[in-house]
Amino acid sequence: MYTAYTLNFEYIFSNLYQAITGVHVDFSQVPGQVVFWAQTVTIVGMVISVVLLVLIVWVRIRTIVVEEEGFARLDAEERATHGTEEISETKNMRWEAITMMAISPNASDWRAAIIDADTMMQAMLTEHGYIGATLGEQLKNANPLQFTTLDVAWEAHKMRNAIAHMGEAFPLTERDVRATIDFYRRVFEEFQYI
Repeated sequence: MYTAYTLNFEYIFSNLYQAITGVHVDFSQVPGQVVFWAQTVTIVGMVISVVLLVLIVWVRIRTIVVEEEGFARLDAEERATHGTEEISETKNMRWEAITMMAISPNASDWRAAIIDADTMMQAMLTEHGYIGATLGEQLKNANPLQFTTLDVAWEAHKMRNAIAHMGEAFPLTERDVRATIDFYRRVFEEFQYI
């Protein structure tokens, strides 16, 4: 035979009240007005909770929008200050040099291309206001909602770290180089840097 167990809140509260005050109370004799006020406080509490939840979501969305507008404004000011043609031409020339090293048959050129692309990415993030002394810190502090290629940037940076720490001992294939340079390209294109 199956026995159903239930939780008896009245029993728990009456025992708790009796333990605190030393007076036994039969909850069936509690006035209706007390029950009414308890229900009212519960309903008001739930309504306030829902309103606060909606407010928190709205503030978060608004914060993201304001941050994006700020970054757009900074980018527009930078373009106005330096001139659009001068910036894009310089950056494209640097990127062109990186891609030329990446397609070289020489493995040392591949390593140099990845290290230079990583340096270029750090400069780009610094220009866009990302905080951190190193590229790793900048990536850690980045907001994934504003930096959609953040995972790709991490993968490229990990490859650079492996090359920087192991040097020539790191086994680098042409396929690895193409994938890593493509990761950098995707990041730069997201920020319209190349």
